[in-house]
This record gives sequence, structure tokens and C-alpha cells, in this order.
Amino acid sequence: MLHRVLQFAATRPVRLACAGLAIALTVNLFYLGAGPGAVNLFQPPWDKVAHFTAFAVLTALVAIGVGLNRVWIALGIVVLIGLADEAHQATLPGRHAGIDDWVIDAAAAMVVVSLFALAMRRRVG
Repeated sequence: MLHRVLQFAATRPVRLACAGLAIALTVNLFYLGAGPGAVNLFQPPWDKVAHFTAFAVLTALVAIGVGLNRVWIALGIVVLIGLADEAHQATLPGRHAGIDDWVIDAAAAMVVVSLFALAMRRRVG
């Protein structure tokens, strides 16, 4: 079953769709994050859950988009997007940047990349 899922994820249409969705999610992260509705959208601790979830999904999309044999590239891309997101938030009224948010973003990326790497290893081994 895992082999079939990974095979499907490696097809060109799926990779292109995931790459497109990753770009759309990133654009929306910055565009919607700049709007007034983003201020205090989630209260603690749910803000951390939202960060983790959004960046886990983004990482999965980027990993499939770049190819599951290059998941570590996805990790770098998503960590940089998280850093850019926090830098962007620092410039917005009512928003603040937080190293804790970036750490959560990076942790989500690391978890997803590790799971994909493990899955690929199981497929090969």
C-alpha cells in the first residue's frame, strides 16, 4: 500500500499539482496574514497548533513537489518560508514576530520530512 502511495506521489501531474498548491498556500500565508482578520485569529495555545498544521501541510506539498527523493530540500525551503513569514509579521500593525512560532514551523517541517524519509527508506529497503 505504501509503495503505491509513494508511486502515485511521484507522478508528474501529482508533483505539479502539489508544487502549485504549495505556491498558492505560501502566497495566501503572506497575503491573508497581512489582513486585519489575521490579528489574534487564534488564541494560545491554538496559534501554535495552527502554525504546526499549516507548515506540516506546506512541507508535505513542497516535498512531493520537489520529489520525495529530495525531501531535505523541502525542509530548507519551508524553514526559509517560516523565517520570511515571521519577518513579514514583524512589519505588520497588530502582529508580532516570534522565534517560538518559527521553531514550531521548523519542527512541523522536520516531522513531515522525517516521515517521508522513513517511508522512502522502507520502500527501498
